Amino acid sequence: MGKFADRFRVRKPAQVLKEADRKQIHDAALEVMSTVGIRVHSKMARESLKAAGADVDEKTAIVKLDIALTQSLIDKAPSEMVLAGRNREYDLPCDGTHCYYTTDGCGITVWDQRTRSRRLSILEDIIRSARIADYLPYCSVYEPMVVASDVPEGIHVAAAMKQAFDISQKHIESESTSTPEEAMTQIKMASEIVGGAEELRKRHIMSAMVCTISPLTLDEHATDAAMVWAEAHVPVHITGMAMMGVSGPATVPGNLVVNHAETLALTAAMQAHSPGSPAIYGSVLSNMDPRTGAIQLSSPEAMLVCACANEMARYVKMPSACGGLGSNAKVPGVQSALENGMIALVNAVMGVEINNGIGMLDCSTMLSYEQMVIDNDIVERAITTCREVPVNTETLHLDMIKEVGILGEGSKKGSYLGERATMMEAREFFRSEIFSSETYGQWEAKGKKDDLSRANERANMILETHKPDMLDDDISKRLDQIVKESKRS
Repeated sequence: MGKFADRFRVRKPAQVLKEADRKQIHDAALEVMSTVGIRVHSKMARESLKAAGADVDEKTAIVKLDIALTQSLIDKAPSEMVLAGRNREYDLPCDGTHCYYTTDGCGITVWDQRTRSRRLSILEDIIRSARIADYLPYCSVYEPMVVASDVPEGIHVAAAMKQAFDISQKHIESESTSTPEEAMTQIKMASEIVGGAEELRKRHIMSAMVCTISPLTLDEHATDAAMVWAEAHVPVHITGMAMMGVSGPATVPGNLVVNHAETLALTAAMQAHSPGSPAIYGSVLSNMDPRTGAIQLSSPEAMLVCACANEMARYVKMPSACGGLGSNAKVPGVQSALENGMIALVNAVMGVEINNGIGMLDCSTMLSYEQMVIDNDIVERAITTCREVPVNTETLHLDMIKEVGILGEGSKKGSYLGERATMMEAREFFRSEIFSSETYGQWEAKGKKDDLSRANERANMILETHKPDMLDDDISKRLDQIVKESKRS
């Protein structure tokens, strides 16, 4: 693997739940699946589950899986995988030792820092955000971040993915795919890039997000899409979104039971349909505002329940994509930096493998270019804090400590500033590109720029100077043709 993935390596994760707690939640979810069942609107998924031995009621579309069947099916899902980049340097091993941060999708507006207002998102915003994400050193995966209002609804997913494939060398995650036709179109595009469908099964240059519906429901068209992804062995982020107090119980354990049952149900359906297909335990859990019922993606409760969902992913030996940056802030600023900073650090401490949300505000509905570069800064801080601390002869520097000695001891040095090792090692210290660490006088002399002005300048600098390694022209043209064909169909 390239050095890019190494920067996201973190130390052994902390834990919230005891082993007995995880088992109790897991067992409760299995009991729900076997007694209450899951409503599966996809005929394709129902047929595969029935063939595997599930009890299927076609009148109600409720599927019940006994405990042994569920366990045997989810055991078929691979516990590790590699999310590949177009350039192999950006390959991301999902082996439980890294903490990756991605952009998020499906925004419908964009923040304009110049006018301090928001506008409708367009295809150009996907192009611009893909270029920035390709540049940012701590953005590991690009997902098209907005719905292009200037693209016909039937092809907006395909058109967005085409731009993402064109621009970014990193792994590409599809925004929430709602139909099997969309899935098939994207598979054709990815296959063109890697050299065929069989190669795509081995080299996962893209993954897809498929959401369950809480409580205990799998949507028809999205689940059909998951079956298509499974056939092609494209990794699927199974994204449950149970909200505490609305679509799940108002307790962390109760909410986890609902989410765990939904996630295992879609995993089981994928394995029944195509054994060994890669699945990711992806959960974006939250709680309601008790005054309004509004979603709270960045509340302490949301951070806690997502951290626990990550532990449930590890319990069933699946890669984890639980939670991520998701500020409720309506504009970039203090609230978004505070909330995203806390979430990024908690998730790195807990070892959440894949975290989405870079650059999105207002519950992932608004793109901010300024927030993209601020979040990159936040992620670097979190990862740096949670790296392993190597203790060895070189890092202890015992000989140097003896040589430097005590301050003011005469012949001894009394300072480490002039040591060669200090000069080399200090280069690795974190330095923010956005937030000032200068004295007040230095900051004043440079124009007293506030944080958002600096973030805006940096985003503009990236757009002006970064030249992505674009997709081969011939392949790009073939992708254009695939998008056109999907429009006609």
